[in-house]
Amino acid sequence: MQQFQSLQRLIIFYGLTVLVMLALYYFTLFYDVTHHNEEQSVDTFYTLQHEITSHTIPVNTEIKALLEQPAFEDISYQLIFMMPSGQTYIHRHVRANEPAFATVTFPIILSPFNDNSHSAYTLSNRALTGTIKLKSGHQIYIILRHKPLAIHWISYRYWLPLMTAIMFFLIAIIYLLSRRNNWEQLLSYTESLSSHAKEAYSPPPFLHKNSTPEFLYLGHALSRVSYQLHNDYRRIKTLNHRLERLVEQAPLPMLMIMRHGQISFFNQRFEQIFMDASQEDKRHELTDFVAGKDESTQQLLQTLASLRLTRTLIVYGLQNRQTYQLHVTPWFGEHEQIHGFTVLLSNVHDLANQTEQLQLQNQQLQQRLDELNKLRALTGYQLRIPLEAMIDLLEPIDPSTLTAERHEVLKSLIIASQSMLTMLNDTLGIEEVEVRKTRLTIEPIDIYKLGHEINNLVISNARQQGIELIYFFMPDCPRCIDTDDIRLRQILLNLLKNAIQFTTSGYVSLIIDRVTKAHVMEIGKDRVLPSNENKLLEPSSYWVRFSVEDTGVGISVDKQKKLMTSLFQNDKQTHEHMEQNTVTTGIGLNNANSFAQLLGGFIELKSTVGKGSIFNLYLPCRQPNYQPIYHPNPQLTNIHLIAIVNHSLVATKIQRLCTYLSVSTSIYTSIHLADIQSLTDKLAQICPTRVPILLLDYEYYETITTPVVIHTTSEHDTNYQKLDTMGIEHDVIEPMKTVDKTSINHEGQEALNTLLNHPSLPKILFSIKPERRIPSVLLGKYDGFLNKPLDMTLLLSEMLRLTSAARQKLVPTLVHEESSTPPITVANELDGVFPNEAPLPLILVVEDSPTNQKITCKMLTKLGYRSIVAEDGQQALDCLKSQRHEILLILMDCRMPVMDGLQATQAIRSQGDDIPIVALTANNTQEDREACIQAGMDEFLAKPINKKALVTVLQTFITAS
Repeated sequence: MQQFQSLQRLIIFYGLTVLVMLALYYFTLFYDVTHHNEEQSVDTFYTLQHEITSHTIPVNTEIKALLEQPAFEDISYQLIFMMPSGQTYIHRHVRANEPAFATVTFPIILSPFNDNSHSAYTLSNRALTGTIKLKSGHQIYIILRHKPLAIHWISYRYWLPLMTAIMFFLIAIIYLLSRRNNWEQLLSYTESLSSHAKEAYSPPPFLHKNSTPEFLYLGHALSRVSYQLHNDYRRIKTLNHRLERLVEQAPLPMLMIMRHGQISFFNQRFEQIFMDASQEDKRHELTDFVAGKDESTQQLLQTLASLRLTRTLIVYGLQNRQTYQLHVTPWFGEHEQIHGFTVLLSNVHDLANQTEQLQLQNQQLQQRLDELNKLRALTGYQLRIPLEAMIDLLEPIDPSTLTAERHEVLKSLIIASQSMLTMLNDTLGIEEVEVRKTRLTIEPIDIYKLGHEINNLVISNARQQGIELIYFFMPDCPRCIDTDDIRLRQILLNLLKNAIQFTTSGYVSLIIDRVTKAHVMEIGKDRVLPSNENKLLEPSSYWVRFSVEDTGVGISVDKQKKLMTSLFQNDKQTHEHMEQNTVTTGIGLNNANSFAQLLGGFIELKSTVGKGSIFNLYLPCRQPNYQPIYHPNPQLTNIHLIAIVNHSLVATKIQRLCTYLSVSTSIYTSIHLADIQSLTDKLAQICPTRVPILLLDYEYYETITTPVVIHTTSEHDTNYQKLDTMGIEHDVIEPMKTVDKTSINHEGQEALNTLLNHPSLPKILFSIKPERRIPSVLLGKYDGFLNKPLDMTLLLSEMLRLTSAARQKLVPTLVHEESSTPPITVANELDGVFPNEAPLPLILVVEDSPTNQKITCKMLTKLGYRSIVAEDGQQALDCLKSQRHEILLILMDCRMPVMDGLQATQAIRSQGDDIPIVALTANNTQEDREACIQAGMDEFLAKPINKKALVTVLQTFITAS
């Protein structure tokens, strides 16, 4: 029972409790009995007093008769009756088994009363002593013994509580003994648990019928705790094993550092390398063993507490002077506080030495390579010039004027010179500069088409730089000239790529225009032209100018002079200047100018630091062919173009083209509420048959809708100055004023919304971004979309499409409302298809999204198709039932309310209809494709719809049908 002391204490406590309760019960019982006897004596005294005082003059016989009544038979008393004369009578009675009264005593009772008509008594443990005085002078002295305490053990009130307490005590002992068995089982089960034995969870071996729930719960809890402890033990054992194998026996020094910098742990390898016997019992810091490669590294090692990122440092051992690569990683606590750092050291001494040697060798080799490059460039430059001159002298010779022998000599000289030039270029490794590697091929070149192709080659570079690419072909410029296509491409590509490279914001433009010979000669007066350049000016009265303009860093005046001088000098000193400035500016202008001279032209440079540069390539118009690019159209005269563009250069070129085609315009580089009012007044004065069309630059829209507080100055005057220097006439364009851009944004956005909120006004959006990256909500407000660089032919085509008299009758009206900025409204009446024309193909668009409906229908309209819309599959079945003879194809969305696309397709196929059905879905997965094909669809298009893919599908199925 030693291990069950708690049960022993419980039994003792329970027994003591029972005993105390019994003692209290019997004490109370005995007290009540004694008190009852005393009260009985008091009642007898008062009864006797009452009987005696009822007699006026009592006599002894009356007293004796009174005491012989039955009420006094079971009372022990001694009564002394004293007459006034002094005669005294004594009456006694004793119960059985009680001793007799030994003496006669007259009790003295201190009565609080002042007369002799009252009595008094006193109580003791054994008797009541009292005195009764009468008015007649009689006195009675009485002693009443209390009834003795008699315990009748056979009465239930004495033995029943005792037996009940004993019974419950025995029950408690029996219950505690039964619980002792449960405790013995639980202790035995607990002792059997060990960290090695509990491989899996097992319930405790208790019988449910013999155990209480709390023992079962406690047993299950102990089993779970034991199982978890065993898992933790195994995990700790595994981690210790890993720690011993990976850390303690690691070949690299490892250590842990507390937040304040003291080393708390290091492995054996660190101890072997950095510590000796005298240092083992000391507290160390990391700087006691290693030092940083430089001052910043050393400072970082001394203030590790501020490090919150993993760092890799180069340090040196203080004892062995070896170079180490130190990886330090902070580790954090629960509240993102740094608790310490883990450090790993790897010896890179040999690698560092090799790296230093290699760096030294690389420096020496780079120095030799630079010298070789200079020598090669100088040699190539000096050798190619005579060879090029030889080729230039030999190629113009007409073989027909020579004898056969001289013709052979000429042929041999040309072949030898070409071979020498090829060998020279191959030997020097010159790939980007091949000025005279092959003979020029002079033939008619479509420079309009060439400009488009070159723009397509560099547009990706411009988009990566985040700048706009602008391309304009002026209407009075010849479309075809005789020149070398390859060389011209190389010049323009060189200039455009370098302009894009050195432009971080703004735009890069390519403008192709025609200038007069007088303008070229005026430029030649201010420049030092080569001797052969003046001769090249003679054959043509007009020249073509390819102007590459950018808003980049610009070139200072001094560098411009050195650069332009180097283009036409051949000596060594000038060549070095040219090479130095070419590297500085990065434009490769010497190569471009060499090609330009080869083609009979030259390059002009204009630049302002911080504003940008203009490189003008001038080529003579040999045998120009003025094929019209922009065809005048009577319908264009019925259009009033409202253009809102981002740059003044674009505004100028659009204005010039519209003037050429007799198109009235209102062009803005910023829009305000006052402009809306003036535009309304202007349109009111124009012929009523003219239709306004809005052309909006999306980049300007982004600027005007972005809240920015910037004070900017106008570039209008600067841009016009540039245009003047280019010899281009410019029309009146609304300038940007110097105002707070916050007010511009707010007022401009309000003015712009006034135009955009009129669905009857045809709108065209153009942007550097692809159409799929324009928000669909914004794109849905427009009737056309064009990409930058803006193709003017496509713009004119869109304008004619939107104002086609064959399909629309536009009656422009101005509705003046009560607002201060009356909007422009255009009444649109669709006449449908003319009777003389074949009806356009009708396509059923089944789509539940209103935005997708509008975008798809606009795309079909641009492609020349009619369309009707159904919002779910059931509506599609109804439309197909009523207009089946017109509908040639269905674009079916797969997920719609009421009836989805798959159910609608199955219903159409079940009717025996083989109309082409193309699925539209945003989930472009193989499972979706298979589900659409199984439902009966013919093709699959993923959202957002690709225009080229849609054209292919429409052409395939509609042509086949």
